[in-house]
Amino acid sequence: MRNQLLLSLVGLWGTAAAARNAKVDPLLQKLHGHASHSARYEAFGEPAIHARSDAGHRFLNSGTSKFAVNGSGLPEVHFDVGESYAGQLPISGKPDERDHLYFWFFPTANEENKDKKEIVIWLNGGPGCSSLLGLMQENGPFVWQPGTSRPVPNPWSWHLLTNVVWIEQPVTVGFSQGNATAKNEDDVAEQFLGFWKNFIDTFSMHGWKVYIGAESYGGYYGPYIGSHMVNTNDTTYNNLGGLLVYDGIMFNDMIQSNVIMEPFVQQHYDHMPLDDSTMQQIHDISQRCGFTDWNKKYLTYPPAGPAPRNPPGVNVLPNGTVETVNECGSLFDMVYAQSLVANPCFNIYNIPDHCPQVFDPLSQTTPYFDRADVKRAINAPLAVNWTQCVDGVFNSSQGDQSAPPGKYELPNVIDKTKNVILAHGAMDFILPLNGVLLGIQNMTWGGKLGFQTAPSDPFYVPLYGFQSQSNAPYYAKGLPAGSGVAGTAHHERGLTLVVTQLAGHEGPGYAPASSFRHLEKLIGRVHSVSDKTPFTLPQLRNITQVAEPLGKGTVQIPCLGRGC
Repeated sequence: MRNQLLLSLVGLWGTAAAARNAKVDPLLQKLHGHASHSARYEAFGEPAIHARSDAGHRFLNSGTSKFAVNGSGLPEVHFDVGESYAGQLPISGKPDERDHLYFWFFPTANEENKDKKEIVIWLNGGPGCSSLLGLMQENGPFVWQPGTSRPVPNPWSWHLLTNVVWIEQPVTVGFSQGNATAKNEDDVAEQFLGFWKNFIDTFSMHGWKVYIGAESYGGYYGPYIGSHMVNTNDTTYNNLGGLLVYDGIMFNDMIQSNVIMEPFVQQHYDHMPLDDSTMQQIHDISQRCGFTDWNKKYLTYPPAGPAPRNPPGVNVLPNGTVETVNECGSLFDMVYAQSLVANPCFNIYNIPDHCPQVFDPLSQTTPYFDRADVKRAINAPLAVNWTQCVDGVFNSSQGDQSAPPGKYELPNVIDKTKNVILAHGAMDFILPLNGVLLGIQNMTWGGKLGFQTAPSDPFYVPLYGFQSQSNAPYYAKGLPAGSGVAGTAHHERGLTLVVTQLAGHEGPGYAPASSFRHLEKLIGRVHSVSDKTPFTLPQLRNITQVAEPLGKGTVQIPCLGRGC
């Protein structure tokens, strides 16, 4: 069944190439084959970023100097991004190791927390996509987002809270040189842990608390790597403190793509106004494939019970082979194609987007990171042709054949850390929210199956001084972000679900203030994403928050049976 899913969108993608860039392609192939306005304002400055000449250049020594990056020497970046280190490290301790992973490490710029022994790993997905996408367009110290003319400092950069390293993996992704030898996620995790030991030794971080943030196909990477970490029982190198996954694929492919198509289109009809004939066709296919009945039975709180091993829309042959029924496995394709007719610039990452397409510095003929001057500035190999995503990161003709991590690895990380956040954007079409909800309701952790009550708590993003008057100063004026009750959250037995209404697939890029709050929760700066505790940055902790009760969350969580 997986192979059929991996091939069906190849032809469809050709008709939509102008509407999206290359980073969407690998995941499509994997899945389908081819608040109050009375907040008190106080004067404050943007976060300080320390230049290399600062006495606070804390990690520079004889062992790390070859990785040091001149923060004021990045092409097109007209400001000093501060202390950072970049380069490659091998995936093992073998003296002749040929396979490496590329990293870019930014020590925290937060003076209050600079002595905390903690670090966050960031992983983009794909499979095969570079984590420098996240650094430059989501949660890094500088961002150059599509539609903007130049890089700017990021007031929501994760390194303003803690130490962060962006890592390109598996081997062959981005600047990570070597040969693709991993056949599955267990191999990927073992190679990553070999690299991670070398990283810890290089920067003397033994015993530090480690957190993982991952996105999209990182829903496989993060849980597998995290599970391997906790299973080593080695707190010197693998002292995992928690996991945060944005819009991840973690469960059955069919469940996360086709089974939930009809309710997604119904819920978001304002952004996907398909004609009556198409809507009827979607409905009829969902009925014939058993999708409608599956949603009604299993999207309930508490769960109706464990779901069958195989999803609806497949046939199991006498020899045990599972075949996808064609119309069932191509429902996503059909909805996608019709959405492009209605909106030629339909963005499967963020459905409100419209034409025209905007300039993207990472999608040009020569992307920013493929420039020779950029490579020299960040200690990257000049001979490597950097692209957003690459094919063939698994040494297998069938790609990654690992079981979805919702079966063992994700519950294992939840049970071992009691600190896992699944964050989702309500505007994400490529991996809609309902698929994650169905996956959660069929996952066992903490001795129980699924959430026992339907999510309805508010997800609150603290006010930070935003002023609607154009001439008024406020924090993050160059990159303002939504605040107040921004979505819906829920917590049970060490697992937090948080959904942001106005976020797409890449949460830190579409809703950076929301993401900042997620990180504060992950690393223990705040205890909940549903209370009115201010942001913890010194510049923001005294901002007055809303006085009235927050009420319920603003994302209506689908619930089709008992417990609703």
